[in-house]
Amino acid sequence: MLGYISSTRKKSCRQCVKAKRRCDLGFPCCRRCFAKGLACAYPNASVREAEVIIRQTTPDLAPLHGPAEEVGFGLGPSGPGELPEQEHVGAIIDPALLQSWEVQQPTPSIRRELLPDIWAPSYLNEDQVCFLIDRLCSLVPSLVFSGHNAFIHQSLYAKQQPSAYEDSCALSALYLAKTPQNAPVITRSIENKIKGLVAARRTWSLTEHLAAVQAMIIYQAIRLFDPELEVQATAAGQNRFLEAWTAALWRRSFREPATFPSAWDAWVFYESLRRTVLISVFLRGGWSCINRGGLCDQIPVLAKLPLERYDVLWGVSDEGEFEMRRGMGKEAKESLVAYGEWAAEWRGGRDDVGGLTEWQRMLLAACRGKDDPRLLPRGGGGGLSGFTAC
Repeated sequence: MLGYISSTRKKSCRQCVKAKRRCDLGFPCCRRCFAKGLACAYPNASVREAEVIIRQTTPDLAPLHGPAEEVGFGLGPSGPGELPEQEHVGAIIDPALLQSWEVQQPTPSIRRELLPDIWAPSYLNEDQVCFLIDRLCSLVPSLVFSGHNAFIHQSLYAKQQPSAYEDSCALSALYLAKTPQNAPVITRSIENKIKGLVAARRTWSLTEHLAAVQAMIIYQAIRLFDPELEVQATAAGQNRFLEAWTAALWRRSFREPATFPSAWDAWVFYESLRRTVLISVFLRGGWSCINRGGLCDQIPVLAKLPLERYDVLWGVSDEGEFEMRRGMGKEAKESLVAYGEWAAEWRGGRDDVGGLTEWQRMLLAACRGKDDPRLLPRGGGGGLSGFTAC
């Protein structure tokens, strides 16, 4: 993780003192508070104005293939929404990111030899693929009818709506009214909006970058999973485009200082960001399953991504309820865990499926649905019109 260390060596932040944890004195927040979405505040508020130095490099999306400049629309190295020219478009999260946030030493090599099979690319059965695609498709109508979905929190843009978010809402609504006559209008409009994102990418703030990736996920879900639009080939070629922007967003979230008026605002933003990164990879994994006979080539990536273990705060709509729930026990507190580790803990046939949130069920069904069919209900999923793969 990128650490910003105060040159004046201030005292530990209040959150670390309260939890009796070691604080790395990071600026504008220590990495423990960043990881847990806590409001990081130091006893002396002037720490935010202190001179800072970079302690170490940020966890990157490590290279698997092709340089970023090969991505469509001519991605270059000069903007915040882009990867450096020498970087590759990534697909594997730095393992150091998912070590205990209090542990500083590198992961012992023996652990690499004991990684579970779930971390390797593997085949999903037909029921898993159908359920996975159905859940990805449902992101579009959810955005239209509620203004949010599984990776955009209902309060994320309550104060200010980025244009990319507004455009994705509008085009999603148009898509739900699709007819043979207006289908070309839908596809051309999406293509034009993507070109607009490309043109503006060098000026994105972190929030605008997040909104752009979220919009691209929506555009890809519409175009990849509705063959009636006849633009799957174009959309598939732009998956690497989504991949590059997601990688750059992930790096920026560690690299750039971001301050929020409350712990609530910080949590909403960073939890939405974590979910956005996960869904971006999830979507590309779903497309891999469709085109490679069920093979999900993104499992090594997904297994290392962080998520909330208990998922009880996502439905909270205001700061008061957020603070109240955080005091109700460990299940209500932020607790990040690697997706692969969390999924491996599921006891197939024994754990209560009814106690899962929709988000948890989708994630578990993708990797554990084969050995626990209870996770895979068939029928009515609210997917995209025209999707016929299942």
